[in-house]
Amino acid sequence: MTRRKIVSAAFFFAVFGAVALLPPFVLLFRLDLRIFGIPIEITYIFVLWTILVLGARWFSRVLPLDEAPRSLRDADQ
Repeated sequence: MTRRKIVSAAFFFAVFGAVALLPPFVLLFRLDLRIFGIPIEITYIFVLWTILVLGARWFSRVLPLDEAPRSLRDADQ
């Protein structure tokens, strides 16, 4: 996968996370349902947060380091 595609995927991932945390989406889970005694809204937010943190970690490992343009590297030497 090229660097450009990975950067685009990382951007989409961040935008998806921001939109998924907006109140209209969180309120979709406004039910009287509990998981292990925790309301489903809170579970949704923490599961989403965990996915975003793990995704950010994955993207930080997959993305190659930025390198200075060749002209700047040659000027330093």
